[in-house]
Amino acid sequence: MIENAGYKLEHCRKHCVKSSQDWSELYAQLEQLLKDLDIPTHLAKRFNQVQYHYIPKIALAGCPNGCSQPQIRDIGISGYLTPKMTDNICSGCHRCINSCIENALTWENKKVVLDSKLCLNCGDCIRACTTGRIAPGDSGWIFHLGGRLGRHPQLARIAGIENDNEEVINKIKNIFEDYFENALPEERLNRYLDRQR
Repeated sequence: MIENAGYKLEHCRKHCVKSSQDWSELYAQLEQLLKDLDIPTHLAKRFNQVQYHYIPKIALAGCPNGCSQPQIRDIGISGYLTPKMTDNICSGCHRCINSCIENALTWENKKVVLDSKLCLNCGDCIRACTTGRIAPGDSGWIFHLGGRLGRHPQLARIAGIENDNEEVINKIKNIFEDYFENALPEERLNRYLDRQR
């Protein structure tokens, strides 16, 4: 976790077996971006006195479990990994079905069937499959914007999907530049993001 007078940047556990995406490189890029944006200077222009609860909070999580709590941060980023069915022959071991706590996988007509509406794209079934019948499909990062605790708590809304680190960095850079230019006096980032819906 990085915290200073201008922002708070958090991440989930390193080398977690549940991780859908390796966040370490993106975290380093985010850290550099946030330093380059000189957030403390911009906050000092916007607030008479910059208090802890005014500083932007950003969380990076490797999977939908969200241990760094991206759903309650100004900006949250969580990894996803979509399962893809291949032509490989399923052994019928049911390891993938047993691994899915969302019940998105079922056994029908001697084959595994995926209900994409229930799937959270965590990658557990991919890791459980020993035959390659379920393989990695699309992957990337889910954006959460506008989460907060405090007097009027709210969960962040899902605000898009980005496929690679560069897209994530560009999106966050644009969010902060818009905020610096267009926010009202004394307006926190999450309130600004609410107004931009």
